Amino acid sequence: MKRLALAALSLTLLAPVAQAQNAAKPPAAAPAAPAAAPAKPPGCTATQGALPQNWSGQAFALDGETMGGSGLKTPIRIWGVQAPALRDAQRVETVPGMRARAALEDLLARADHKVKCRIARYDSECRLVAQCALDEAQPIDLGGALLASGVVYGHELDEPLAWEPRAAQRYADAEFEARKARKGSWPHWLGEK
Repeated sequence: MKRLALAALSLTLLAPVAQAQNAAKPPAAAPAAPAAAPAKPPGCTATQGALPQNWSGQAFALDGETMGGSGLKTPIRIWGVQAPALRDAQRVETVPGMRARAALEDLLARADHKVKCRIARYDSECRLVAQCALDEAQPIDLGGALLASGVVYGHELDEPLAWEPRAAQRYADAEFEARKARKGSWPHWLGEK
């Protein structure tokens, strides 16, 4: 009986506190009408023009996976590779990102920055995604060379290239060999000192 009386007393004492707390809260808003979907940005073909099939010319490294090209409106992202971020959240250059950019720049310098690219598509940032090679007597595939050096890793290799269906396997093999030999950034990526 005492317990029942204590429970009733505590409810009586706590009821005004609960009412005061609820009064301090803003009233629940009525369910909002569904928001209109944000306007879809125009496609890359609307802003950049039709997707070219090929491009050749002088290129320079913007980062470890992207090149600017003479006469191009949009940068070229090398197909099948992902480089470490050039800058961190504080906009400070990172060592792995600088290594990747330097490796790409060194490759480009071998052929006086002349490249030939086969364009696959636009990416989400409206960059041209292309498989590129140095424009010289013995062309060197840039993506494959970067993977073999260990400064980049494979990216979106499930996307086949119409002109080279086995490119993804070739790139995956190059990455595997670089990782196994601990080349480039692989010791860092694998947590080794």
